[in-house]
Amino acid sequence: MKTLTIRTTIGANHQLTIPLPEDFPSGPTEVVVILNPLAEHLDLKARGWTESDAAETRARLKSFEADWEALGMEAYDAL
Repeated sequence: MKTLTIRTTIGANHQLTIPLPEDFPSGPTEVVVILNPLAEHLDLKARGWTESDAAETRARLKSFEADWEALGMEAYDAL
């Protein structure tokens, strides 16, 4: 079993094409799809986060910001 996480945009035709890794074998396969619409704003309080949790996480991730925003990193958005 292989688990894939793919972020995509559902178009007006409501069709979804899933690119599979080259090493995935051909043949009969069971596919399970879970649709989770992404919101522009995540409600962290609804997920049990406190303001302190969010501030601590934001501070820890700050050290990654320069690498994350570096030229060429947008290529990882397609993965």
